[in-house]
Amino acid sequence: MKQIQDEWKQIGHVPRKYSDKVWADFKNACNHYFDRLHKVRNQENKVEVEAFDKKKAYLEDLKSFELTGEHKTDLDAIKAHIEAWKAIGKVPFNRRHIEGKFNKILDALFEKLSLSKKDTEMMKFDAKLEQMVENEDGRALEKEQFFIRKKIDEVQNEIFQLENNIQFITNAKKDNPFLKEVQKNIDRHKDELKLWKEKLSKLREI
Repeated sequence: MKQIQDEWKQIGHVPRKYSDKVWADFKNACNHYFDRLHKVRNQENKVEVEAFDKKKAYLEDLKSFELTGEHKTDLDAIKAHIEAWKAIGKVPFNRRHIEGKFNKILDALFEKLSLSKKDTEMMKFDAKLEQMVENEDGRALEKEQFFIRKKIDEVQNEIFQLENNIQFITNAKKDNPFLKEVQKNIDRHKDELKLWKEKLSKLREI
């Protein structure tokens, strides 16, 4: 609409006897458009506020949720909560802090599950990405990608430094405690690197 208004100005003048009527018609057409636009936006805002209220109530119920101790049952229950949360829909931009509260509860539940660290991290990450996509938050996705790339660089540099340090250790036996500790540290960093790369791969798919 702004482009149309700019084009209107560039067309130039019309004969004086037509100018008032033509301007009035154009102004009415613009007002009609903006009235419809505001009506749609107001309706969207109303739906998002309702979604926020529903999520607020859902959080209160979720606080009393307890794990049964049965791995599959608990995992299915958490997944069901994630799907139910997503189904509620988007909330107003200035109230998206509620997503962080939901993620904190999820984190606590995942910590209690007998999952491997990798599985736990990837499930939490999937839920986080889905919320960003649901909220159409492109900026958050870009920031997340930048953060992960930075972590990959940091871990790769750490591995390089540790492997470089080993080369300077001469005449040390394989069962040397210090050497074993360094190698253990390298392996741990390599596992971490795999995890960050898997997260980046998921993000690229989006």
